[in-house]
Amino acid sequence: MAPIRVLQIMPAMDAGGMETFVMNVYRAIDRERVQFDFLYHYDKPCFYDYEIQALGGRITKLTVRQDNNLPRYLHQLDQLFARHTEYRIVHGHYSGFGMFYNAAARRRGVPVRVGHSHNTAYEPNLIGRLDRVMSARFNRDLTDRFACSRKAGEMLFGASPFTVLPNGVDTDAFARHDPKARARLREHLGVAPGELLLGHVGRFSAQKNHAGLLRIFAAVRRRRPDARLLLLGTGPLEQETRALAERLGVADRVIFAGVRTNVQAFYHAMDAFLLPSLFEGLPVVLVEAQAAGLPCFVADTIDRGAAFASGVEFLPLEDPEAWADALAGASLARNPLAQTQALAAGFDVRTSAEILQAFYLRRYAEVTR
Repeated sequence: MAPIRVLQIMPAMDAGGMETFVMNVYRAIDRERVQFDFLYHYDKPCFYDYEIQALGGRITKLTVRQDNNLPRYLHQLDQLFARHTEYRIVHGHYSGFGMFYNAAARRRGVPVRVGHSHNTAYEPNLIGRLDRVMSARFNRDLTDRFACSRKAGEMLFGASPFTVLPNGVDTDAFARHDPKARARLREHLGVAPGELLLGHVGRFSAQKNHAGLLRIFAAVRRRRPDARLLLLGTGPLEQETRALAERLGVADRVIFAGVRTNVQAFYHAMDAFLLPSLFEGLPVVLVEAQAAGLPCFVADTIDRGAAFASGVEFLPLEDPEAWADALAGASLARNPLAQTQALAAGFDVRTSAEILQAFYLRRYAEVTR
């Protein structure tokens, strides 16, 4: 019997937290029973394109986020659902345009329309304000709802019922620790033996607060002159972040490493992980860092439900000195129980995949009787 095909609806599939979670599930799910296809709102090469196709997924790329041609977008949606009658389930991770694609799916008879909330707030700019207005109508055509946290679900779905599904990761991959590989990577990055390597993984956007991160790092450097800062990611504010590092006098101590496929190795090269985001749903990178056993220093704006391991400290965003004091006073020892704690809290991706697979199969059976 052929697998059921579920259409995952995304902005695109670059290396962000939401996208990484969907790919983690895709790798772990039984693809002989459930297969994923993808609908993008950008027509561009993306980080996960090759892997999606290698796993058997099909990708449809639209251009509405590039050309803002709404009539063409609506026509393309209608054609897509008219042509692909095999889609009985669509899973929308992009709330801003959900008012359009869910309505199109409903009109073409797609009976299961899932919404998934991955965040607790919107970007503090014009795009964020537009997203808030458009997302307000996301809930209307949904039949089922998931959220990465209670707070994320309440933000997007209000009083409508939803299921909390933690952002699981491959805990086996993050638990593996090779001291020789760590030493080689640190040498490759130019980090001297004994230097303190702080790390962050995230897109260069307002939400991730790289400006605040650099001010925290500058405060740390006053206590630990041997500190280095490793930044993984790309994004629209990268050049602005580089310029701020120059103004703060820390540019020669910051490593801009871009997007990497072997992110696990970089966590193992770090001595501590910093996450000063303005807001998050349930950050995949924080789950990854904890699973790798790292001490984590996290903004108090982030839901404390994201902390499942020992060694996570929440700190006020407005006080870089408090972060520096916390780092200076911490042992920075790795957590040997990290994987056990991740498994106990339900943060292994195999748990996430089992829950979603059971949901897809059950709902598919209900609507195809």
